Amino acid sequence: MNKKFKLSDVVNIRSGMVVPKTVNNDERQLPDAYVRMVGTSDYDDDGNLRTDLEANVLIKPAIEKNFLQYNEVLFNAKGRRFFAALFRNEYSFTIASASFLVLTIKDNKIILPEFLVWYLNHPETLKVFNSKMTTQNIPSITKQELGELEIIIPNFETQNKIVKLDLLKKEQITIQKELITLKANLINTVTYKKLKNDQ
Repeated sequence: MNKKFKLSDVVNIRSGMVVPKTVNNDERQLPDAYVRMVGTSDYDDDGNLRTDLEANVLIKPAIEKNFLQYNEVLFNAKGRRFFAALFRNEYSFTIASASFLVLTIKDNKIILPEFLVWYLNHPETLKVFNSKMTTQNIPSITKQELGELEIIIPNFETQNKIVKLDLLKKEQITIQKELITLKANLINTVTYKKLKNDQ
């Protein structure tokens, strides 16, 4: 049986950090002096974190307790693109920028992090925050507002099925995009060759 919770019942929510980026980030000279801070622009439209993120923040004591942990969920709560992404330790010693709210699951026996990401990214879930897009110059969601969000949690078996179906959907979309690109390239090649041959 599906159960309803407030999001704050199942996750702890903290804000990302407001820290200046540094220009001098040569890790070779000071390998333990810099960390990476991820921002909204570091994720593509499919929620994938870029693979070439360089160290960009000078480490300070206050930063260390905010390092992202495996399977924490980042929710982009500022700007015109609300989305959630799962952190998989793609980089060590990484923090989230102030654009994000960081969600840490309280009890792994209740909800899968992948299901949480799916739920937060679902169009029906995001409709709750649609008014932000028309009433605010820079749309933003507060910790309290996100914590009040209602979440429906099924059993683990159903969660796993949903996550797998969503993965298949994403793989299919990727293949379709690749096929469209290949078809466009083929048409461009054929039509240009035809143009050259008719001269």
